[in-house]
Amino acid sequence: MGSIKPLPDAVRSSVRSATILFDLTRVVEELIFNSLDAAASKVSVFLSVGSSYVKVVDDGSGISRDGLVLLGERYVTSKLNHLSDLDAASSSFGFRGEALASVSDVALVEIVTKAYGRPNGYRKVIKGSKCLYLGIDDDRKDTGTTVVVRDLFYNQPVRKKQMLSGPKKVLHSVKKCVFRIALVHPMVYFNLIDIESEDELLSVHPSSSPLPLLMSGLGIEDCACLQKLNASDGSLKLSGYISGPCDDFTSKAFQYVCIH
Repeated sequence: MGSIKPLPDAVRSSVRSATILFDLTRVVEELIFNSLDAAASKVSVFLSVGSSYVKVVDDGSGISRDGLVLLGERYVTSKLNHLSDLDAASSSFGFRGEALASVSDVALVEIVTKAYGRPNGYRKVIKGSKCLYLGIDDDRKDTGTTVVVRDLFYNQPVRKKQMLSGPKKVLHSVKKCVFRIALVHPMVYFNLIDIESEDELLSVHPSSSPLPLLMSGLGIEDCACLQKLNASDGSLKLSGYISGPCDDFTSKAFQYVCIH
């Protein structure tokens, strides 16, 4: 992951900084994206819908103190330096490194991180893109980052009420989100835990292929019904699995397409 720094003025005027966070699932998605951009091989998500609480723990590259000072401010990212970067082939999830700023607009955000090769870990607390605390924190011994989101949508009562009115629906939505991400990152370990019930909603172990997850997640007993796709034309690459026209996968609920 590149170093975290403010976007140049010319880029600021041409891109939208804010990320729209309309539900808890989108918050989880953005936090996982940041973990993957930090080259994490393990991502754990802990949820408590009733407490409006999210925690995402990864073993990625971590964040240096200098980067942490800037983290959470508007127009600060590690994913974009020039407008041309938007059109360049990239393995990162766009320029949305400012997602933490958007999360801090609707929640209290705590980041505990330890960068690779650094002797100390650090902790930062932000709210409304403003730093409430920044200091050394050695609770985290291993390289990586933990992001804790508390009291989500405290200042948006309609969205909070909607979230709390259907906790099972929210948990199902988050599970589907993590499942989708895991399908296209088969080498990463994912797990999702509901803190309130202490249930492990999803556990995905690393694999060289998404096929095991595809079969277990969709209840497919015979992999012979799936045909492997692997084609390329210059910079365009297509890979995955597809069922035949006579198979029983007629519902769009079984269709997953990732365009990156």
